[in-house]
Amino acid sequence: MRPPADILPDKVEWEAGPWLSSWETSLPPDRPRYFKHDGVTGRTWLLSGEAPSEDVDDDDDITAYEEYDNLSEIAKNLVACWPNPPKAIAAAAGITLRQLQWFISERSTLDRSARFDLKRLLGIDYDERMGGYTPAGPYVLIARKSQAIEAVYQEISGGGDACPCELVPAQGQADPSWRYFLINAHSTPPTLVMAPRGEAITERLPDLLMNYEGIRAVSPALYRDVVTTCARACQAPEANAREMRDFAKRYEREWVDCAWLPD
Repeated sequence: MRPPADILPDKVEWEAGPWLSSWETSLPPDRPRYFKHDGVTGRTWLLSGEAPSEDVDDDDDITAYEEYDNLSEIAKNLVACWPNPPKAIAAAAGITLRQLQWFISERSTLDRSARFDLKRLLGIDYDERMGGYTPAGPYVLIARKSQAIEAVYQEISGGGDACPCELVPAQGQADPSWRYFLINAHSTPPTLVMAPRGEAITERLPDLLMNYEGIRAVSPALYRDVVTTCARACQAPEANAREMRDFAKRYEREWVDCAWLPD
């Protein structure tokens, strides 16, 4: 048998390329795996995920039901509305962009530490009463996709139990680039939604935000505070929650025990 040549032959109609094909270079992030022996078939299977504990207790005979894990769905909608791009969100959470994309598309999982960091960054809490994850806020969000902003609003407002409105200055000029909407669920820190002027999604917001109250003229000082807070919250993924918590504290007496409708 003739050994292969050490160099590529000349005058060929193809060019040398990477060894890996496209599907090999786009494999999902690595995840834990373990072997499990099937006593019925006698076969051994390689399964993904963490190996179950071998500890035996008195409750082993009771059927266990897994909790509804909707974290990826909640994170997907928040990422779609977050002021910063997904790459910046992933970096702030300590994961790669691919890991974030695969997780929110439910094609892969994250380890416990990464899940915790992502939940903390996006302000997601587990609601024991509802048995699932929910966006706790408060946030500065940008309306880009109608389905995402409507889903986040429904979660924050408890199914539309709010009186959202657009904020405009009672005197002076409004921001020429953005319109600002207030989500004011009862006894809940406010969330601000930025919507680009002239875009179709902005014109649809009154229909997407259930119980929309219309336009409210507010003091120039409050309007400037809203614009400034949004600008600061957009600087980095981590700044979002910090700036909105400070904003909520400044107006706590306005929204606590009521739905805030600023004058």
